[in-house]
Amino acid sequence: RMERSQDKLEKYSIIFLIVMYTVGVVGHSVSATLNLMQQLTPFTLLLTGGVVFYNVIKNSKPNFILWGVIVYLVTLTLEIAGVKTGLIFGVYNYGNVLGFKLFETPLIIGLNWMFVILGAIKIAQEFGESNLVIILTSGMLAVVFDLILEPVAIGLNYWQWSGSVIPVQNFIAWFLISVFAAWLFISLKIEIRSKVPKFYFYIQLIFFVLLNVTVVL
Repeated sequence: RMERSQDKLEKYSIIFLIVMYTVGVVGHSVSATLNLMQQLTPFTLLLTGGVVFYNVIKNSKPNFILWGVIVYLVTLTLEIAGVKTGLIFGVYNYGNVLGFKLFETPLIIGLNWMFVILGAIKIAQEFGESNLVIILTSGMLAVVFDLILEPVAIGLNYWQWSGSVIPVQNFIAWFLISVFAAWLFISLKIEIRSKVPKFYFYIQLIFFVLLNVTVVL
């Protein structure tokens, strides 16, 4: 009965995420609702991230929380340092779309890092049991995600790059940070049975692919 209840929760959570991001695609594609969609972005990320977190926490060991806290703090700190110095990702600054900021960096950004990497790890685990393969594949998937995200993020003023050019070091940083997070995940021997993080990654990826077509082009 517990397993059936868990399957139901996952099924409805995935349906909810699909509906939310489908509404997002339509809303971003219609000029009359674009501004509203931009204003709702931080709340959408918080709500959908919360759904993923709830599913994961229902059937994972406490060390997942430790991993999540470390990844959130590391990525947020690196983002703050990145904005201030331009040395990590390149020279960029955040717009006002992603909500409340600390040192000119949206607090929500660390959460999205965490869930994107978590989804990448879950997908990478399907490529084999070798820890090295999982770690490197997680890094590559995160970079692919960012490649698709960047044009939309710039177009919707999530952030802007100096000279409107995305530096290569941004993608190198994404790879190294994601590799670190995947290594930490494996080192802490975290086991997550939920399929929701994997679907969250795919759903967000498809969301940004579609926005590349409807908003950017």
